Amino acid sequence: MSNEGRTSRLLPMLSLRGPDATEEIRRIAGSFLWDVVSVESPEHLQRVLRKGEVRVALIDLRGAMQTAMSWLPGFAREHPCLQLVALVERAQAENADNAAFLHAYFFDICFTPVEPMRLTFSLGHAWTMAGVANMQFDDEACHLTGLDGGELVGRSPAMEEVRRTILRYAGTPLPVLINGPTGTGKELAARSIHRASERAEQPFVAVNCGALTPNLVQSELFGHEKGAFTGAAKRRIGWVESAHRGTLFLDEIGDLPLDTQTSLLRFLQQGEIQRVGGESTIRVDARIIAATHVDLAQAVLAGDFREDLYFRLDVLPLAMPALAERDGDVLELAQHFLNRFCDELGVKRKHFSPHTEMTMLSYSWPGNIRELMNRVRRGIVMAEGPTVTLPDLEAQANTGDAEVITLAEARERADRDAISLAIARAGHNVTEAARLLDVSRCTLHRLIRKHGLSID
Repeated sequence: MSNEGRTSRLLPMLSLRGPDATEEIRRIAGSFLWDVVSVESPEHLQRVLRKGEVRVALIDLRGAMQTAMSWLPGFAREHPCLQLVALVERAQAENADNAAFLHAYFFDICFTPVEPMRLTFSLGHAWTMAGVANMQFDDEACHLTGLDGGELVGRSPAMEEVRRTILRYAGTPLPVLINGPTGTGKELAARSIHRASERAEQPFVAVNCGALTPNLVQSELFGHEKGAFTGAAKRRIGWVESAHRGTLFLDEIGDLPLDTQTSLLRFLQQGEIQRVGGESTIRVDARIIAATHVDLAQAVLAGDFREDLYFRLDVLPLAMPALAERDGDVLELAQHFLNRFCDELGVKRKHFSPHTEMTMLSYSWPGNIRELMNRVRRGIVMAEGPTVTLPDLEAQANTGDAEVITLAEARERADRDAISLAIARAGHNVTEAARLLDVSRCTLHRLIRKHGLSID
């Protein structure tokens, strides 16, 4: 296959093993249009990332696993869309701590000796997923709760109450605890509080507590001194200290280990932290906003969460409503995402059919806004014309909860509601109701019988 006219993809490779290691990868990947660039340190890698579009980086961890554990968590936080592929020896991955680290920070790993096809497959897949990650990151940062120009999209009473609460909480430095199901936009609610506060020009540091590497939690949150543990080649500032004078957002706070909960409680009480391996305390002024989708009160009773920390965090509670509780917001958000994704995919803007809109209003949306976003994106791809219909949106129904209705059931409800509405608007005139529904009189009579309705 000819590569003429195709653009090469930049692939920085960080290795401490000298030019021979990079040259081996260059021979393998070069024929697949990878422009392999040798980098000698994390700082050098940062400079390469600033110069051009890089979606994937290759990290050679042979003999460098412990060193990477000291710098990679902070680096990954700064580059959330960059996909990392690791070169490791098989024996390294068999260590439990190493395996947890690899799982937390790398898209894929390749064992040495390098198998050319395995490596090129990993790099190609990582490149594709980096594009998806960029789109998802934009969605999460700007649209998960419908943020547009700093405003929350949606005029339901539930969202109006959220707006009012955010404005009240923005004027105080007290801790906020955000509760709500997964996919309701808890992080963007936290960002909204930060943007409306006096700390808006200072850092907003978001930490997913559920994604922290178990043996590095203390180091990632509170930092460490040089030589604090094997691989700690230099001092590292933790996320708490990085949020000085700003806001620290702790997502999935219920996943923090109990020993780390103790350290966090000490910070909330005294406003001081101590880096791992350090002897002195450091004053940090950071507002804490925590979020969880679990019942922390129940976690306290189960012994999984400290009661004193819970009361320290639950000063200003904020409940994010499920999408099903946001009356009327579904269509506004769906149209918002439809326009957004059409523009991103470079296709002409589409619209939803009336039947699809009625079904979306009836569906319970167990996955909340994330599910809505994914279904709309799928609908754009599947729609053959300018209209997105219900089959274009439909995916496998969620059967994990008896209270969750399927889209087929939602369609039945939507049909019944649409027919009832049309009959009422037509003054119970069958001909006019059929015209409004764009069906024949015969079809309307059949549907009325099917759904047990009456024209009277």
